Amino acid sequence: MDENFPQDEFDEVAPATGVRRARLSQGSKTLEFFVYFTISAVVAGGALFGYQTYFGGSSIDVSSFSDNAKTSTDPLRINETTVFDGAGKVGLASSVAHKLMDKGWNVVTAANVAQGLKADKTTIFINSDKLQAAAKALVGDLGSYTISVSNQYIDPITVVLGADYK
Repeated sequence: MDENFPQDEFDEVAPATGVRRARLSQGSKTLEFFVYFTISAVVAGGALFGYQTYFGGSSIDVSSFSDNAKTSTDPLRINETTVFDGAGKVGLASSVAHKLMDKGWNVVTAANVAQGLKADKTTIFINSDKLQAAAKALVGDLGSYTISVSNQYIDPITVVLGADYK
């Protein structure tokens, strides 16, 4: 075929010399991946450690982002509070929970007690005697009800609404 075309400068180029890179085996590719992964993990971990050391873990005050942020929180009302409806009235636990939240309580659950169980009297259960002041503050917001120390509930403060709740 080269007989049909005239000679030019490209026909005089010598083939490239040198060593060509051989294809990597699967084991070499896997090893290379783990080496890069390890280096990346060490660099990221060092950066995180340096950030937490230098900035103390956080450099942003997120409380300033909200206009509705409370300037002071009542330390008695920050305890996780649960409201259970033992009276069997539809929506009672939810309405009481909203009433408590409006007064600044940290209500995490509002639900009915297990079906078939009823409570005659409204009782406020606390996990330890250290929560007596918080329970008394809750009595002031909810109404005059019995306070009982019991570890049968997970949350620090649990309100079981009985048939006597008004």
